[in-house]
Amino acid sequence: MGKIYSNILGDGSKDLIILHGFLGMGNNWKAQGKRFEEMGYRVHLLDSRNHGKSFWDINFDYHYMAKDLDKYFKDHELKDATLIGHSMGGKTAMIFSLLKPELVNQLIVSDISPKDYKSNAEIKKIGEGLIKLDLDKIAKRKDLDIHLEKYVKSSQTRQFLLKNLYRSESGKFCFYPNIKILKNSISAIEKFPIMKGKYKNPVLFLKGEKSNYIDIKGDKDLIRSYFSNSQIIEIQGAGHWIHFDCPNLFFQKVIEWIKNIQ
Repeated sequence: MGKIYSNILGDGSKDLIILHGFLGMGNNWKAQGKRFEEMGYRVHLLDSRNHGKSFWDINFDYHYMAKDLDKYFKDHELKDATLIGHSMGGKTAMIFSLLKPELVNQLIVSDISPKDYKSNAEIKKIGEGLIKLDLDKIAKRKDLDIHLEKYVKSSQTRQFLLKNLYRSESGKFCFYPNIKILKNSISAIEKFPIMKGKYKNPVLFLKGEKSNYIDIKGDKDLIRSYFSNSQIIEIQGAGHWIHFDCPNLFFQKVIEWIKNIQ
């Protein structure tokens, strides 16, 4: 097992761990992390395996990511932490909380449910666009955007995806994530493994108004079967990336909820 990369903000007495989504990285959450740091948290922005600056490995599913998180908790002697997870990171956070409930004080899940999802054509198209990107022939970031536009119509989504590329010392563009492994792992990421545990501490589920990843009525009983002390709040105007679409409202709702459960 390799080492999970993290960027730790602040030295507060309360630990907050943030887990990004598929094709994301901890750095995507830096602006939000700084706001939580100002609230007295020591914020851990983690890069999942095969993402960001963390290690690459052929094994990639939620059980492996939960084990990585468990090792991170042990290495940093963490307990009674708050977990925030978005999408893929939300599933990892849920699984970890069910396996190790004694380590998690409270859980915030952003726009994902503990269920399987049908094949997502948009995600597969993104994977195809990235895998077909010949970095040896790319000289400018504008050329990257032109290539991705054939696969991803949203300029906002393309700008998010382009954060996964960096220039090496030689000036060549390189990927942070392990694109080949991730493209072949989409079906595993769409699933949620059957879990036997229960998590009884407070859980907040945030749903983007414009997103269909959480069905408030349809998912309510399933969510409660794992997380009996849970609440679902819809964020007006937000899509799947709530923290990016409506950053102020995301932070406001999370802090309000934390204060209400104390």
